[in-house]
Parts: sequence; structure tokens; C-alpha cells
Amino acid sequence: MKKLILYTFLLYSLASCSMGAGTLGSFEERTFPITETRLENAIDTLLAQHPEYLLPAKWEELDNWEERGYDFLNGRIFYFSSEPEEMYFITLIPKDNTQTSAIAIRAVNNGKAWQLEDSFDASEKKRILNRFDAEIIAKLENISRVKSEKE
Repeated sequence: MKKLILYTFLLYSLASCSMGAGTLGSFEERTFPITETRLENAIDTLLAQHPEYLLPAKWEELDNWEERGYDFLNGRIFYFSSEPEEMYFITLIPKDNTQTSAIAIRAVNNGKAWQLEDSFDASEKKRILNRFDAEIIAKLENISRVKSEKE
């Protein structure tokens, strides 16, 4: 009986581990040949230079990632006021090689609810990634003086 309880607990524990951040999924990663700290600094610089990407007060209650249990992720939110008005929750993704790091959109919010990548059809995914590349990735490449690669 003790073995059955132990095996049940072990299986539950392993299943719980696999349901962490991976359940978020992500859009395509953009990999930079720089350290995570350097990429984080580039993001901070971008937000300082372009405060229009900061979360507006009217949507602050939607920044609930900590409440949802994702506070362990190194995430940021980018807000876009032009149509379609939306915001992207992105995370920095450390790589095995400490000289390489990545960034990816984890979810998109239109002011009502967060939606994951699988909620969008192919044309919407393309639109979201094009906006991300043009407005965020291009600026990060300029700030960091390196070129990113699509994963």
C-alpha cells in the first residue's frame, strides 16, 4: 500500500512539473548572440527610449502573471496603441550556451483576455510576429548591435 501511494505521488509530481511554464507555449523565438543580461538591458533601454510600449494604466489589472503562477518567468509586457490595440507578454529564454539568449511572445491580450499562440489562425500569427519583428526585435537589434535569428 505504501508503494502504491509513493508511486501515485511520484507520478503526480512528475506530471505537475511538466505542466509549468511549458503550458504557456510561445510564438517563434528570436535568438540573440548575447547574454541574457545584455538582452535584458537592451529591453530596458528600448522601453526607456519608447515609453509608448509601456503598459497603460487602463490595462494594469491585466498584468496578472504573478497571480497566475508565472512570476518565475523573466517576462515583460509590450503595449501597442495603434490598431489593433493589444499587448504582448514576452519572456527572455536563457539558452544552454550562456552567450546566447532568446525572446518570445507567450501570450497576446486585446484588452479583454490573454490568448495563447494556438488561439490564433495562421494569418493572425503572421500579423503578430510581423509587428513584433518590426516594432520590437528590429529596435533590440539596433540597441544591442547584433542580428537575431528566428527559431
